[in-house]
Amino acid sequence: MKRVIVSIIFAFLTFSVVGQGFTVKGTVKDTQGTALPFANVFFAETTFGTTSNNDGGFVLEIPQAGTYDLVVRFVGYQTFAAQLKLEEQPVVNLNIVLEEDAVSLGTVTVRAEKDEQWMYQIQAFKREFLGLSANARKCKIINEQDIDFIEDPQAGTLVAFANGPIVVVNKGLGYKISYYLEDFTKNYKTGISSYFGYTSFEPLKGSKRQEKKWEAAREKAFNGSIVHFFSSLYENKLSEEGFNVQIAQDVEGLGRVLNPRTADLSKQLLLGNTNLSKRLPFENYLYITYGREAESEAYQNSKTRFGARHASVSKTPERSQQSWISMMEGYEDIEFEQSGYVYNPIAFYSAGYWGFEKIAEMVPINYRPKNEKE
Repeated sequence: MKRVIVSIIFAFLTFSVVGQGFTVKGTVKDTQGTALPFANVFFAETTFGTTSNNDGGFVLEIPQAGTYDLVVRFVGYQTFAAQLKLEEQPVVNLNIVLEEDAVSLGTVTVRAEKDEQWMYQIQAFKREFLGLSANARKCKIINEQDIDFIEDPQAGTLVAFANGPIVVVNKGLGYKISYYLEDFTKNYKTGISSYFGYTSFEPLKGSKRQEKKWEAAREKAFNGSIVHFFSSLYENKLSEEGFNVQIAQDVEGLGRVLNPRTADLSKQLLLGNTNLSKRLPFENYLYITYGREAESEAYQNSKTRFGARHASVSKTPERSQQSWISMMEGYEDIEFEQSGYVYNPIAFYSAGYWGFEKIAEMVPINYRPKNEKE
């Protein structure tokens, strides 16, 4: 297979829309004004999604105010991604124009014959994409034959691509996930994997007994997650929600030193760039311990298998879930909303328990435990 360098141009826009209940509607057309039927239109990381009709029209109903990433995908065209702020105006009309993708993933030929090398690559991909948790074992990529790879032995990298969405059935949490992969790179030399894409959730249907099991599993996945953390931080309820935060830094000759005192992040928060958001600036590392759940057996096994890359001392229970984050170069803060939505998710790097939890542990950003809704 020829080596292909794929360049994707994103249309990142911001719409400021000045309670409760919103309708987003519009049309999807190409630059010639031709309607594009069956385009995928959805808010990333939510259950809000639809497809355009024969005239390119679409309608989305959203119950809560907030900021959402509106994504429109159509094969052979550039991805349209827009940050949409829903505040007061109940109806939003959009005319979306998609440009043809000069170097589209659709031009990359997927290998028809899956050889032994592909089998090795797909297993490596699933470990990094789905994870190694108990829920990951209950996930199935139903179209994994649509995924292919470009490997560069000299650079030590593996790049994955797919012509359409990667469809995952997560029987652990009760979701069908369509993941529109924009970039996936595994660096074997550094051991670091990174991927980026847009996720659309569709709840599975089951019996009342099954629905009850899924709700319990979703609540467990939500508790202690990044979304839970930022939502709690916004409301100044970190301790109330079971989180403990400590500051750490790397000291020459001593390694990483963890301050035993609990950090009061509420004093560090700044006003956001919108009236819906706040910003968290910090240096070095933030170690976040979620004390209401212990590390899973799968996580313990993964640390034994791949080797723990850190050591820390904490007053919190030894097996409590612990994660840590650090700012990426070029960024000064993390901006987020009450929902836990993060404006700039590529601004920080997460490791530890959050690094272990992958797609298999994701719940929609509009999910909240039932007792919280009541």
